[in-house]
Amino acid sequence: MSGTMLETREISKAFGGTRALDRVSFSLRKGEVHALIGENGAGKSTLMKIVSGALKPDSGTIHLHGSPIDVDSPHQALRRGISIVHQHSGLVPSLTVAENIFLGRMPSTKLGLVDWEKLYRDAIALLRRLDFELDVHRPAGDLDAAGQQIAEIARALSVSAQVLIMDEPSAALGSSELERLFRIIRKLREAGTSIVYVSHRLEEVFRISDRATVLKDGRTVGTYALDGEVDSAFLIRRMVGPGWVERSPELPARRGDELLRVEGLTREGAFEDVSFELHGGEILGLAGLVGAGRTDLCKAIFGAVSHDDGKVYIEGKLSQIESPGDAMARGIAFLSKDRHNEGLILSHPIGRNVTLPILRRFTYRGLLNLGGENRFVDSMLARMNVRATGRRQLAADLSGGNQQKVALAKLLGTRARIFLLDEPTVGIDIAAKSQIHQLVAELARDGAAVLLVSSEIPEILSLCSRVLVMSKGRITGHLRSQDATGEDVLQLAT
Repeated sequence: MSGTMLETREISKAFGGTRALDRVSFSLRKGEVHALIGENGAGKSTLMKIVSGALKPDSGTIHLHGSPIDVDSPHQALRRGISIVHQHSGLVPSLTVAENIFLGRMPSTKLGLVDWEKLYRDAIALLRRLDFELDVHRPAGDLDAAGQQIAEIARALSVSAQVLIMDEPSAALGSSELERLFRIIRKLREAGTSIVYVSHRLEEVFRISDRATVLKDGRTVGTYALDGEVDSAFLIRRMVGPGWVERSPELPARRGDELLRVEGLTREGAFEDVSFELHGGEILGLAGLVGAGRTDLCKAIFGAVSHDDGKVYIEGKLSQIESPGDAMARGIAFLSKDRHNEGLILSHPIGRNVTLPILRRFTYRGLLNLGGENRFVDSMLARMNVRATGRRQLAADLSGGNQQKVALAKLLGTRARIFLLDEPTVGIDIAAKSQIHQLVAELARDGAAVLLVSSEIPEILSLCSRVLVMSKGRITGHLRSQDATGEDVLQLAT
């Protein structure tokens, strides 16, 4: 590594009365992987949006190769060799993978028409070079979260980027896809590409990064070489402060009556012959690799997608659940791992998101009791420790971790007894993750039944009394957490 490729100097940005960045300085060397870490709301994504042209700073400057530059739009950033992989998919669902990869830069024939043969050929060649497999003719909207993330990475790398920003690139990837991503990052670094790696997963930061810069409350705490002199505990103290101590959740002592039973549930192409039971006071883990069928299984139980065969019993009674409304009426709540598209209405205030499923509770003769609704929202936001300017703030303006807390608050208001939680801690910081672990344990202690889907094996083994492992749509193992290891789970998942 030699020389500074990219530098921000004294960058500040405010949204209304909230200061997101306060004189943040950051430097990226040529051929370096530089991690940008901090709690949700620390300002990481805001800084990278400014560097990539999606936002304008209120003050401060950006320098490339030592010279100040203006980055007024994402297109201008691309022209300067700055490319970004966003945390949440920006793909056009109706366009194919190939069209998304080369959107705005599609090859043309001599007649000025799109050269479709070359387009698909180039897309296939790029994905092969990246060691990823995707059907380039498939609409992007048909891909799962991991497939969309792969397409995003391919699109970012399809330009000759000098600076590549990766904002939580591993959030939707399984272990095998993650290893391939790391191989790609190493190849890019060796070729001289400079990479900013934004992540909450410190184990990844230490594996792939040369240095790490910590942001807290919109300010730069410090930049540290990851050469063995610092460890995770050191970085955590700088992210969350010296007074924070992670507490292990108090798990329920005993399980109660059976609340949910699934027998032979099947959805062609997604999962087959799945059976299990779930009791009150129990947290049941559902482990597996990306694409194993876990999300589809949860959605089928919740009535969000249909199933071809099998039965679902609620408190011992056969239940015909044909829609999410049916499921909610029977005391089932579902947390989607895709909080942007399925968990929240981003254009609505956070207060209305919290009460959306239960608005009838605050209406009388067709009139909405705003006072009652507001008091309820305030109590839920306080319970979840949501960092926001107030209940009227738009959900889109929250950090990822606070959006997840709002999505969970929405479920708690439904008074459900069965919770299907799909990757509840994906893309959030260590403090927020600890709080959500405490909440999940509290639900179980209060008698609720929790099905916890997670790609983080330590999370599954520490929170759950039992673990079901899925592979290619089938249950391949049933483990007691106290007797299982990470290797046991991985072996059954592959």
